Parts: sequence; C-alpha cells; structure tokens
Amino acid sequence: MLSLCCFFIACKKDPILTEGGQVRFSVDTVLFDTVFTNQGSATRSLKIFNPQKERVEIKSIRLKQGDQSPFTININGTSGKSVQNVKLAGNDSLWVFSSVFIDPTNEDNPFIISDELIVTLNDQEFSIPFFAYGQNAYYIVDSVLQTQTWGNNRPYVIMRNALVDAHQTLTINAGARVYVHQDSRLFVLGNLKINGTATDTVVFQGDRLDPLVWIGDYIDIPGQWGGLYFFKESYGNEIHYAIFKNGGASTNFLGNTVQAATIQVDKDTVQNGIPKLLLTNSVIRSSQGYGILSFGGSIQAENCKIVECGGENVMAFEGGHYRFYDCTIATFGSTYLNHASGNSVVMGLLNYLPTGQNTYQSAALDAELKNCIVYGSLENELICDAKNDHPASILLDHCLIRSVEALPNWVQQNNLLLNQDPLFTDYLGNDHHLKEGSPAIQAGIQAGNLNTDLDGKPRQMPPSMGCYEWWP
Repeated sequence: MLSLCCFFIACKKDPILTEGGQVRFSVDTVLFDTVFTNQGSATRSLKIFNPQKERVEIKSIRLKQGDQSPFTININGTSGKSVQNVKLAGNDSLWVFSSVFIDPTNEDNPFIISDELIVTLNDQEFSIPFFAYGQNAYYIVDSVLQTQTWGNNRPYVIMRNALVDAHQTLTINAGARVYVHQDSRLFVLGNLKINGTATDTVVFQGDRLDPLVWIGDYIDIPGQWGGLYFFKESYGNEIHYAIFKNGGASTNFLGNTVQAATIQVDKDTVQNGIPKLLLTNSVIRSSQGYGILSFGGSIQAENCKIVECGGENVMAFEGGHYRFYDCTIATFGSTYLNHASGNSVVMGLLNYLPTGQNTYQSAALDAELKNCIVYGSLENELICDAKNDHPASILLDHCLIRSVEALPNWVQQNNLLLNQDPLFTDYLGNDHHLKEGSPAIQAGIQAGNLNTDLDGKPRQMPPSMGCYEWWP
C-alpha cells in the first residue's frame, strides 16, 4: 500500500505543460564584445528560465542560420547549432553556453556578425539576438560621447545608438568611415563637426558589407541604419564633404520611436543667426524615409545632392529658416523605393505641423532656393503651403522645378524652369551630372559662398543649376 501511494504521488508531482507557456532569458542580447587582433574565439553564457510551475519540454533550441551560423551553442554538454527535446523543471533554469570564432582581419566580414537563438516551446518561438564584432574597428555601443575626435586609421561602428552629450563636440576628420547598425542612430545634443574634403570624404553607411545577403545585393538597399538626429538644444553643427547612404530607417530611443529620416533637425531654439546645420558638398542617397526632416529648424545646404528617398527628400514642418543653394534634389523610384503613388514628393515646405484631423501648430517660415533642381517622376514634386497664423516667405530663384500645378501666389518666383527635363546623365545609376543640351546648363546665378561644384570643379559664369557644373 505504501509503495502504491508513493507511486501515485510521484505521477502527480511533475506534470508536463503541453499547451501555451513561455520561456524567459537572463539577458535581452548576447554580445560578444571582444575585439581580436587575429583569429580567436570568445564564449558567453545566458540562462533560459521556465517561469511556470509545470515542467516543460522544449522542442528545440537552435541558431536561426543553422549550419551557416558563426556561433555555436552548448547545452547540457551537447554542442552544435541546435539541441532537441530539452526538459526543464517548473521554476527552473538551464545554462546555454555560446561561442563564436572570428577572424576580425578579414575585410569580407560585416562589422557586426549577427544571428538569433530561437527556443521553440509548444509551437511558440522565443528568440534572442546574438551579436559579435566581425572586424577590427572602434565600437561605439550605447554610448554617451564627451568631446572627442574620430580619425581615419580604423572604422567606427555605432551600435545601439550614440549620443553627443550637451556642451560636448564630436569632430569627425577627413577620410573617417562610420558604420551604423540597423537599429541605431547618432544623436546630437551638443555639437557635431564633420570635416571631410573633396578628396577624402566622410562616409556614413550600414554595417553590413557582405553582398548576397537576405535579398541579394545588399549594397544599395535603403533603411540599413537610422541616421543623424539633432536635438533642439544643439546648434552650430557643420557637415562638409560627407556621404550618407542607405539610411533613413525608423529606430527607437529611450522607448520612443524616431521618425524614418537620414537627417532630422529639431526646432532652432538658439536663433543666433547661425544655421543649426550647415551642410556643404554632401550627398544623401537611398534613404528609406525622409532625406532631411526638419521641425522648425534652420538649415543651410550648398552643393548638396539629396536623391532617391522613400519620403520627401527635404521636408520642413512648422516653419523654420532654410537656404538651399546649388542643390540637386531628385527621386525617380527604384526596386526598393516606390515613387509612383504620390504619397510623397521631392520637397515640402510648410509653416505648420498637422497634429490632428483639424488641428495644427505653426511657426514662421523663411525659405530660399537658388540654382536648385527639384525634380522627379511625379507631375508635382514641390509642395508649398501655409496657415495664416504665422508669416511664410519662400523665394524660388533660378531653379528648375517639376510642378504642373501652379505654385501659390505668395511664393516668390524668379526665372524658373518649370517641368523641363534636366537631362541627368544616368539617374538610375546615381549619376546626376547634366547631359549636353540640358536646360539647366548656365541657367543660374551666383548663390551661396562656394565657387566650385560638388566635384570641386569651378563654376561657370553664369553657373549651371544643381550640384554639378557642366563643362564642354
């Protein structure tokens, strides 16, 4: 009798949960932050918790990339890319040891090597990301930056955001290469100085360099990283000879969603007559969202090319102060960017920000475009609109603009070329030089402070419209 009682008690003691349930992890990310100088391996560990009182049987614990994964896991002495049928008692945990082997001197590696650990329980999947540094670089991981200078001896990789602190300055010298992870962005509360040159630009791009990943050639797919974000407290920022490509993804910051834009500029609260952002001889291309997004900011852009953006290439809400000289702003659409539905245009200048169906907030708008090309595949690529609450002033002077609809009467228009094809050499191939016979050739006037074009060639007199001068 005593034996039978013990038997039945044992049978009831530890039932298995066969439906639903969950598992939890001891960390939210497994990061191998060791930077090797040659081939080497590193090991990290985490725990998987069973928070239920019932015992569970985990169908599998596996790496998403399977045999192609650079990582290896070890559970209860079993090592490999996956482990099957793991039993875990109620309110208990098990250790997962993981390792990675990397040659960080291999320039074919992406800067961040990643995978996911997937735990399958009762037909539900729970995952945790794995990251490892794939090349020698300076890694900026979830960092608040004090005054410092970035050089060009090794690349910089931003992961999980970086913030230039208040009253601090980040200087990035000519030739620097900055690689940003997909969910990351550079925030500027203090001051940013990018000092590229005509022969040694500064380049921002995503940290995945390996081609033929996920959907084929990964080099020119937009949304590979977030962008730059200038808070309202930031002022006097300067960017010279920089290239920002394949960014514009939406990201998160302190639990808040950040708009999809390669560059976002918040309200100019200093208003000292110096642009919040001075952007010269720079390129923004293949942005998943906006190219430049401003909420009452102040921007001066000269000799810049802003092309192929999923949102507006340049969008100004709630007024602000803007000067665009000798810029080419154009979108035609591509395999990865739709510019045929009219959901976005190339440029928008508004003195208000819609906050609801019938509500908005507004501020004064002062914008000036000279020697610019604003063009794309839609019939109307420029929107100018204003509410009566605050003044709005827009000057379009010697510009080529695609706009079949008449622009508002309050927009000052001087020597515009409307709806004339600028004859770009090969916009599908990212070549926005002017062909011979372009109506923009020598159709402009001197504007801004620069006497050379984006290529460093001298401007003719009169100059051509856009960022590139034409020479026979």
